[in-house]
Amino acid sequence: MIADAVFEKLKTSLNACYNINLCNDAEFLKLRCDYFEHAENFIVSKKVNLWSADSEEFMYVFLVPLLTKEIFSSSIEYIESDWKNHAHIGPGHMFTYITPIFICEQVNPDAEKVLKRFRKYKSYRFSFWGWSEFHTALINCNENKIITNRSGRCLKKSFKKIFAF
Repeated sequence: MIADAVFEKLKTSLNACYNINLCNDAEFLKLRCDYFEHAENFIVSKKVNLWSADSEEFMYVFLVPLLTKEIFSSSIEYIESDWKNHAHIGPGHMFTYITPIFICEQVNPDAEKVLKRFRKYKSYRFSFWGWSEFHTALINCNENKIITNRSGRCLKKSFKKIFAF
């Protein structure tokens, strides 16, 4: 598949659940997709709240002709500085997933290796205020291949259904 077609197909499928924001802030960044969820449990009335939890995900979609190690590193640096501006970390926060997705025609082997080994996890107040974790994915359009880091394995299943690779 062509990278532009993959991008459009991903954009339309994400539109069902995510708030889509078109971006031109960083090089190759096309979209930031935000997802917020609030869950709570109460007894008899809403005044007696047993628990509440907030979950969120920020998905950054990059359209890159050739993914190199330098482009991957600079994109991750941008994401690390940006996602905290949109997150709501504090009491009631359960988790935040940060998901960079790279759609490309070609991949440098070094970049693929760095992406597979990339791991970033942080807990807040000994996990009482939840945690954040990076789920990273790469869609190689020339080889019809989806590559993820360990945390992003769940993305691989979803993307295989969307793109039929």
